[in-house]
Amino acid sequence: MLDVMTIGEVLIDFTPAGRTAEGNEQFTCNPGGAPANVAAALARLGASAGMITKVGKDHFGALLHETLLNSGVDVSALSLTDEASTTLAFVHLDDDGDRSFSFHRKPGADTFLRPGDVPFDEIEKCRILHFGSLSMTHEPARTATREAVAKAKEAGVLVSFDPNLRLALWDSKEEAKQHILWGLNYADILKISEEELSFITGSTDVEKGSLMLRQQFGINLIVVTLAEKGCYYRLADADGYVPGFRVKSIDTTGAGDAFLGCLLYRILDSGVPLHLLEEQQIIGMLTFANAGGSIVTTRKGALQSMPTTEEIHKQLETKTRNEDKYKPGFHFSPPSHWMNDPNGLVYYEGEYHLFYQYHPFGNKWGPMHWGHAVSPDLIHWEHRPIALFPDEHGAIFSGCCVVDWNNSSGLFEGSHGLVAIFTHADTCPKTGQPRQRQSLAYSRDKGRTWHKYEGNPVLAEEDLIDFRDPKVFWHPQSERWVMVLVAGDHARFYGSKDLIEWTLTGEFGKGEGSHDGVWECPDLFALPVGDSGRSKWVLIISIGDNPSIPEGSRTQYFIGEFDGNTFINDNPAERILWLDYGRDNYAGVTWSDMPEQDGRRVMIGWMSNWKYANETPTGAWRGAMTLPRVLSLTSRGEGVVLTQMPVREVEQLRKASESRENVTVMAETPFTLQTSGDLLEIEAEIDLRSGNGVQIRLKSSGESETRIGYDAEREWLFVDRSNSGLTDFHPSFACEHGARLAPVNGKIKLHIWLDRNAVEVYANEGLVVLTDQIFPDAPIERVSVSTGSGQVMLNSFHIHELKSVPFPNGAEEKPSRGNDA
Repeated sequence: MLDVMTIGEVLIDFTPAGRTAEGNEQFTCNPGGAPANVAAALARLGASAGMITKVGKDHFGALLHETLLNSGVDVSALSLTDEASTTLAFVHLDDDGDRSFSFHRKPGADTFLRPGDVPFDEIEKCRILHFGSLSMTHEPARTATREAVAKAKEAGVLVSFDPNLRLALWDSKEEAKQHILWGLNYADILKISEEELSFITGSTDVEKGSLMLRQQFGINLIVVTLAEKGCYYRLADADGYVPGFRVKSIDTTGAGDAFLGCLLYRILDSGVPLHLLEEQQIIGMLTFANAGGSIVTTRKGALQSMPTTEEIHKQLETKTRNEDKYKPGFHFSPPSHWMNDPNGLVYYEGEYHLFYQYHPFGNKWGPMHWGHAVSPDLIHWEHRPIALFPDEHGAIFSGCCVVDWNNSSGLFEGSHGLVAIFTHADTCPKTGQPRQRQSLAYSRDKGRTWHKYEGNPVLAEEDLIDFRDPKVFWHPQSERWVMVLVAGDHARFYGSKDLIEWTLTGEFGKGEGSHDGVWECPDLFALPVGDSGRSKWVLIISIGDNPSIPEGSRTQYFIGEFDGNTFINDNPAERILWLDYGRDNYAGVTWSDMPEQDGRRVMIGWMSNWKYANETPTGAWRGAMTLPRVLSLTSRGEGVVLTQMPVREVEQLRKASESRENVTVMAETPFTLQTSGDLLEIEAEIDLRSGNGVQIRLKSSGESETRIGYDAEREWLFVDRSNSGLTDFHPSFACEHGARLAPVNGKIKLHIWLDRNAVEVYANEGLVVLTDQIFPDAPIERVSVSTGSGQVMLNSFHIHELKSVPFPNGAEEKPSRGNDA
């Protein structure tokens, strides 16, 4: 009994092999054909696989028979014919190894497969039957294929289907679609490309398109291949993305077939019915399959390029090492999968809580949960179980936490506890439009378990589509809770005595500041202005990505007053104040309920940008936070502005330091220090009065370097990550950008933190900040300081090697999926 039988075409691929001395294109003869490749992949991995097909009584037919046999494929159901020649296909490759085909199949021997050639008794005994659409382009192979599939389905055999769309082999698009739809009715496992999914469903959205197929055809497992990006799967109630592998591709022929063969092998090996597979099992299977597919792209040909188990495991180990290469040493990141906005920042009974937008089943943005971590010092974090799960009201978008010290909500039976106020996001059943409403959850055990408020949602505005990201604080002057949230192009303010009943008190923002993108993630708080004895209110607003704006998503702030009802801007409406001039600080908010004796206002942001957040080359995990920063206000000639510096607790990470003073740097004599660690803190005071500027280069042991520079003539501080390492994952990533920075008495101060995946630059005590992700090709090993002309003086230069921070998992208790989340 065979594990798998495949039915369909087997053919010769003629693959480009350079040119003759006269310039004529040459081709190499490679056995192939999608069902044959799948069978060969399975046999190479150790499964028993057979091929039902027909070849011509010619040299090419004999070659195919021999190659399949040598690949370990059972060829007892391979028959010969003299009615037509063996099918041939000429493969054309572009610079990336992607292929197109020219077929010589009018007719081809494989189309003469007849029902009498099919071993139906063997099909009934196997575990999986795999087929594609190309064996249904012509009779009699169409009838033979359909009868084989129907027999397998009737016998309870798993049916695997790959549409393998090749429009040139069909008389029309409509005919191709008709027969592919027939195949979908029988499929238990569907492997489909983005192009094929769009062709069948009309949708370019893989999530929506796959859901349409599942709902219409009831297919147990749908996998959409996404080339080098990996794949997307839909299995029962679970779905998600599984990242691919970065390789130097030379020929993608057969990669999808190798992927499917590897997937079928792992399904067989598990022995678990499809409907009982758990999410982590299918993710593991698809990671294995992605590895197998990627290996095939690194060598020519298809059928003879199928990978071994040893090769796949080696690829998996390499990927793990590469992903770890960018795992932050001291910036907070998720244990795995996707993370974005910080949420629910609160200090309570000796612990800092950090909640965050989390997709636990994929490495791209998806159905949002609240991840959770706790820390005693804002630096050493312990991962906790997921706090809030999507429910009947929708996904869990951004929000905040407060300590209800006086039990104003009535949720704590005479005591106090944590209340989370967050956005529920779903689709309105009446209109089909996105819907966002505000809801509550509460915890009576220091955030370990959470319970949803039974009366959720507590605040809804039916006419607003964008209505999200509540930030709540207690306002002593009006003796009530204040909520600020955003509604597309403005902020809205609400008041409440009990955190449950809310009343609109004011609006701000239409026509104020930047509206390059949708407003998100507000925060509102008062800060003293230096030592002046007066305070000002700060309103922080993040701005979503706009394709026409090169900076992408970023954060602005306003300085003014809050009268208990609304915010009043001190500055002209057109004045824009940016929080960070780098590319990667978004959705930042501050901690609630910091101890009064501490006195700090501490913020943390999501260290990414919506322009490319889904594409960063970090693999199974994606997303990190900035360093926690203390916010302060200071007066400058242009008015009151915000400054920020990392919290003092980060100093505990220093493990070795080296200092220089009064070092003269000239064009011909740059200053260079070798480093032995990849986690660094650099402090520099630079006198520029005799030079035209300065550059600090962070150089890897490979080819990459990140430049931090200052142009004295323009008074311009900048970061250049054009050559910082991996940059090709998005066209907007490689760039130089910066901000105006005036020197003080001809000097500037720079404070730089370098992690494996990021650099943060604070200038003149945090007056200007630039935060940027980088992905070096190797660890940084040299720091050099140079100037273009004249000379600069390093009054002081300190470089500290930093310790890496472990982020352990906490207790493995599993939060209830009932009343909690």
